[in-house]
Amino acid sequence: MGFVKVALEDWLDFAFPRLCACCSDNLLRTEMEICWSCYANLPFSVHGYGMENPVAKSLWGRTPLVGGYFLLNYKAKSEASKMMKALKYDGGVMMAEKLGELMGEELLKDPNYRPFSHLVPVPMHPKKEKKRGYNPAYLIALGMSKSLKVPVNEKVLIKSKMTATQTKKNRLDRWYQTSHSFEFVGCDDHWDHVALVDDVVTTGATAERCLRSMYVNGVVSASLVSLAYTV
Repeated sequence: MGFVKVALEDWLDFAFPRLCACCSDNLLRTEMEICWSCYANLPFSVHGYGMENPVAKSLWGRTPLVGGYFLLNYKAKSEASKMMKALKYDGGVMMAEKLGELMGEELLKDPNYRPFSHLVPVPMHPKKEKKRGYNPAYLIALGMSKSLKVPVNEKVLIKSKMTATQTKKNRLDRWYQTSHSFEFVGCDDHWDHVALVDDVVTTGATAERCLRSMYVNGVVSASLVSLAYTV
């Protein structure tokens, strides 16, 4: 059976080759949606967890935080942007979980890391999630959960208002568009330090709306964790 499985996988790779999201080279069977060469060249962040992290700084004076963290520097038309496009829109399920797991491992190495009680992914509107087939933030949180041994709670934060993509919107447009979009439901005494998990943070408008809803409904403290941050 093992030989048959390998032969079938070889045939599928030949008939329907998987291509790297960044360089378009053929992928090896052991590679996720990007090749190891492109992965090694991704712009990994040098910032540690805490309030001095740029993700946390983006919300200074806007909403309370314990700390912030991100894994990758994001710039338009960069290798990171190609990778994020594959992750968000082209079925990059394996990559999202693997990078989330790596992010959790990096947090555990950080001496300033304060353990989370829960991981809450930034939600998508149900219609948009059904159309895309998955929520990237949820997959990233699943990967983090494997490393951190912290539960993922994807049903407690709901996006109740359908909004258009925010990719090309400025800070003010994002602020108005996300107004009253998120609702936090269900909380108990053990939600003492929640990590809000997102795929990309740009202006922080979405995260701010989510965090405010969480605080109003019983969350004691929170951190913001993102796979990428726009620099």
